[in-house]
Amino acid sequence: MTLEARNLVAGYGDKSVLDKVSFTLNDGEILAFFGHNGAGKSTTLKAVIGLIPVQEGEILLDGRRIDKLPTPARLDLGIKLLPEGRGIFPDLSVKDSIDIVAERNCTPGNTKIRKDDVYDLLPNLAKLRNSIAGELSGGQQQILAFALALLGSPRCILLEEPSVGLQPDLVDELFIKIREICARLEVSAILIEHKIASAMSIADHVMIINSGRLVFNGSKAEAEAINLWSYF
Repeated sequence: MTLEARNLVAGYGDKSVLDKVSFTLNDGEILAFFGHNGAGKSTTLKAVIGLIPVQEGEILLDGRRIDKLPTPARLDLGIKLLPEGRGIFPDLSVKDSIDIVAERNCTPGNTKIRKDDVYDLLPNLAKLRNSIAGELSGGQQQILAFALALLGSPRCILLEEPSVGLQPDLVDELFIKIREICARLEVSAILIEHKIASAMSIADHVMIINSGRLVFNGSKAEAEAINLWSYF
């Protein structure tokens, strides 16, 4: 899988936020995406998933343009969004939440991760099957949200601030699990995260955006060789 943005311009109404943003992401790779609030990180993810229109440029999946497709079609192609705020069903049990999303996403002949696979990949969820999602701890809710994003045939998961509200030890645990699953299943991820050190620990590539323009786009090794803070 190759997800590619070419000279992406997008925004809200007549206002452009992104100024010719370009990147390439391959199977199993994690792209850490940094920038100040309002710099254009969330706008980039919304353009990729189709929540806002692309004004200029292209988004391609395996060489096929997808920027004109509606959001449901992009979801069916395997691009999944885990929004800030966890995106769970607070009134449902863990089991019911997983069953509902699995029924929507796990169609015959078009899936590689079913609900039993999710419990195998995230064994702590199996112990919480009958727990109400809204009554789980912050870390448990984030693991559940990640599980819901995995169901079906994900190819790229867009993660928006998954560490929000989590204790430091739970952040490390979650990120280790994200790295492990992306590598194991060859699922790529774009990770928006304010905890730079934690995100860098699992990243393959790094992007920094400032006022809608990419000011750094390179490998983890290249990012570690410079002073990242000078770009903020």
